[in-house]
Amino acid sequence: MASKLSLLYHTSLGIINTYGLSYFLRIAVYELKNQGFDLFRNPTLDYFSELESRIDSQEELYNRYIENFDLEISRNISQNKEDTLKIKPKFTLVVLTNTKNFEYINRTVQTIKEQIYDNYEILLLSDSTFDDSDLNNKKENLQDVTCYTKLSDIKKNSNGDFICFVQSGDKLSKNALFKITNHINTNPDSELIYTDHDFYDKNNSRREPFFKPDWSPFLFQSLDYLSTFFIVKKEIFNQTSFDDDSTNMAYYITRKITEKSKEISHLQLPICSVNYDYIFYKQKSENKINSKLEKKAIIHNSHSISPPKLETNFKNEPLVTIIIPTKNNYKILKRCLDSINQSTLYKNFEIIVVDNDSTDSELKQYYKSLKCTVLNFNGNFNFSKINNYAVKHAKGDFLLFLNDDTKVLEKNWLNQLVSLCNQDGVGAVGPKLLFSNNTIQHAGSIILETGASFHPFQHIFHDSNLHFNFLNVTRECSAVTGACLITKKEVFDGINGFDDDFDVYYGDTDLCLKIINFGLSVLYTPNVKLLHEGSHSIKSKMNSNTLEKNQAHFAVENYHRFINKWPKLKNGDPFYNRNLGWDFSIKSVE
Repeated sequence: MASKLSLLYHTSLGIINTYGLSYFLRIAVYELKNQGFDLFRNPTLDYFSELESRIDSQEELYNRYIENFDLEISRNISQNKEDTLKIKPKFTLVVLTNTKNFEYINRTVQTIKEQIYDNYEILLLSDSTFDDSDLNNKKENLQDVTCYTKLSDIKKNSNGDFICFVQSGDKLSKNALFKITNHINTNPDSELIYTDHDFYDKNNSRREPFFKPDWSPFLFQSLDYLSTFFIVKKEIFNQTSFDDDSTNMAYYITRKITEKSKEISHLQLPICSVNYDYIFYKQKSENKINSKLEKKAIIHNSHSISPPKLETNFKNEPLVTIIIPTKNNYKILKRCLDSINQSTLYKNFEIIVVDNDSTDSELKQYYKSLKCTVLNFNGNFNFSKINNYAVKHAKGDFLLFLNDDTKVLEKNWLNQLVSLCNQDGVGAVGPKLLFSNNTIQHAGSIILETGASFHPFQHIFHDSNLHFNFLNVTRECSAVTGACLITKKEVFDGINGFDDDFDVYYGDTDLCLKIINFGLSVLYTPNVKLLHEGSHSIKSKMNSNTLEKNQAHFAVENYHRFINKWPKLKNGDPFYNRNLGWDFSIKSVE
């Protein structure tokens, strides 16, 4: 009985760590209804098994990916393509360590010395001094390695064209330097290069790949996704001032370099493997980590950092125009407006309701009681035209496009959105949107090479740390949903607003791509949460035959117009790694 209760405990803990307490309670209630007290005699949480099986299937896909990757290494060795490279830089490999753990140091150095591309030197950067005897008395790998304690010494003594930083205990693939050299030949202006990485366990099995987005400054404020293994051009490294007393040296160096670099590029290959067991050791947990879910939760939190605090108080609040299209949705609209008026700390806003040919007498009577502006838009439902029409009547410095099936959940929601959208370089912001069961409806949008877009993490519990905590960090996206999107009026005017040709679908995605083309960022933020039923207006119109059902499910004309307008999409979403398929799953390898 005790062992069964222990199993139930660790199972429950795994679900809580990954999906949160509320989600666990829903699962627990469901299982209690189905199993009763048999749950304690023979605990079999089906949902946990399903999660474990999902992990297993992803591990299997990654194993196949690694098999192909290893085959490519063999081809690189046999074909010896180094002679085809025009640029053949020398690399200085700097192994970072804060401990005299020679096993870890030697492990990393060994993988460097196995490189196909052999134009390199190795230096050790430690926060404590190593005597020559410390290195010479160890394994042969360390006899030609020099140790320094200051970054200024690395500047003086490195002879490479590029400086590569790697943590002691981590491993490089045999073709790592070859792949980096090839990347430099393709991207010769690169000043800072970072790569994807994974983790290796005590059996040397590679797992938990971190397939990263391209350079995303806002993401980097909350998630250290660069410093595991990165490469810096020597000129940029020498031009950067460093403080030798930093506690987190790798992150500190990358942060300083990103402030100096104009060309940051991304090599989308996992050519570095992080010491899996060392991550758990750093947690200093007194409890034994048993389940895959518990391990996954720790790994996926391991790169999180505290972002700078965003100032959300304004001396003079800029005017925000909230635009809400609606049709025959009295109860839903009333809930939305009540939540705004009753639960918003921000004071300086106006609301414009755009009615699209409603016939509901109760709704029309309700309009008479409203203090906000109510506009009439006649004709077929067209998301873009309706919002463009409303903007002509807007007085605000900021425009907030909002669905009528949303509900405000937090009082500082508008302060947060305005503050973030007001940052330099930001063009639009979208929040975390939740279904009524506290699972994700929207957390940014992703666009595949096909032009199809989707909302990642849908129906996952709202504070899950899946895919390295991407749900819970502010980050760049190619698009956010028009169900709740804020932008500056001057930006909206500068890009000529929504494209009227996109009536039901792609209007918001097209707007976001135009904002990015305008030189600004589109951000998702988890710091604002709203309830969103999910296309409630479209569904209601579909039920009333205002929209053709096949059009509501897939607007073929909109789709073709969209991919023809944005041909660069065939190169993929810059904020979504090409190694990933649908919803952050690893692409199948044929």
